[in-house]
Amino acid sequence: MDRILTAQELATDMPPRAEDQNLVRSLGDAAFFGGMVGCGETYFSAFALAVGLGETAAGLVASVPLVAGGTLQLISPWAIRWLGSLRRWIVTGAVLQAAAFIPLAVAAWYGALSLTLLLLIASLYWAAGLATGPAWNTWIEQVVPAGQRARFFSRRSRLQQFTTFAALLAAGGMLQWSSQRGFALLGFAALFCAAGSLRLVSAWFLHRTNAPPLAPTNMLVAPLLPDASGAQTPPTSAKRLLAYLVLMQVFVQFSGPFFVPYMLERLDFSYGTFVAMISLAFVSKVFSMTFWGRVAEQRGAGKVLWLGGIGLVPLSALWIVSTNVVWLAVIQIVSGVAWAAYELGFFLMFFETLPAGQRTRLLTYYNFANTLAMAAGAMAGAGLLYVFGCHSESYYWLFGVSSAGRLLCLGVLSGIALPTHSLRAIRMRILAVRPGASSVVSPVTASAEEPADAPS
Repeated sequence: MDRILTAQELATDMPPRAEDQNLVRSLGDAAFFGGMVGCGETYFSAFALAVGLGETAAGLVASVPLVAGGTLQLISPWAIRWLGSLRRWIVTGAVLQAAAFIPLAVAAWYGALSLTLLLLIASLYWAAGLATGPAWNTWIEQVVPAGQRARFFSRRSRLQQFTTFAALLAAGGMLQWSSQRGFALLGFAALFCAAGSLRLVSAWFLHRTNAPPLAPTNMLVAPLLPDASGAQTPPTSAKRLLAYLVLMQVFVQFSGPFFVPYMLERLDFSYGTFVAMISLAFVSKVFSMTFWGRVAEQRGAGKVLWLGGIGLVPLSALWIVSTNVVWLAVIQIVSGVAWAAYELGFFLMFFETLPAGQRTRLLTYYNFANTLAMAAGAMAGAGLLYVFGCHSESYYWLFGVSSAGRLLCLGVLSGIALPTHSLRAIRMRILAVRPGASSVVSPVTASAEEPADAPS
């Protein structure tokens, strides 16, 4: 199998003026992409409930379709070779992702959609989005000069966070307003039209961004599978880390996708309250990232991952304690802090425990395994709801088993050797926003900062 070569393996030569224009266009892409995330896929589960597909379907649509993207990632190098360009592949994915919102808007307008069709549309969305991830990481390395990466990716990340949050609030306000007037489905139609339009603008910025001249097309790929004659075997610590991350994802997804139906159906939250809960977790996660970055620099990524992993253990079970809105709001804030530590810690550990030459290949494998774990966990949770019924007590079992499984996963983490140094930071692209801050994110490999780098 093949992988996309890193930027260092490609010829690069870009005039300064073109570099500046590219950076502005990349910021435009981040802004409009963030807007799409905030008002688009975030509301797929709520839409499933609105069209009457039920609580189990609402959980499945937030997780199972990601497998399509994880699988397509594995074959993306051949598609890039066929298209002859990283940019063409990335722009094609962006346009297809935008197109996925068209049938959703039509379905919302008419008020009817089958579960099979919704899963297919969501699979197209995630296939188009995740499959371009490795290519985008390689491409953006060529676009952004090495000396500007720390400051630029910090700025780009903050911009996407802002637009995602703004769109999340605006979309929630739209749904609250439309539902109070009896036409919530038309509100969803408006959201999906807006999300598709935002992604098209993002695709235009991507199309306008000019990467440096590349090597010939047949030089753009190299084996994804290790060469038996000379490839290193990943260290044991890396294998243990990947096993922990995948197992943890199974138990997180056992309950995670079902918080939306629990809030909207069992607790009867309005769209406004629902979005407020998600927003609290999102904001606390964003603001605590800086703190955890300092901890990682001083104490190591392993410490941050441990603190995050321990913090995640009780979070789902705490939903059993009370249905009081203030209590749940506090849980959301704590969730954001814990998820910030966990995500930053595991991505820093991932990059520190893996040899540089194997990161792209193993990150692709991890993404694939991660999407399988998400689907497996969600289907197990859906099975429990199917057998015992969608009652509050069934949800309590989901939340309790999820916390117990997370605790058991710490046993796998305990055997991992801690790295001897820490990267200062690594920026992440937000791909989806979830309740409890368990967002779908992807690391920007070019943004990794070594300890000796100047602060951004």
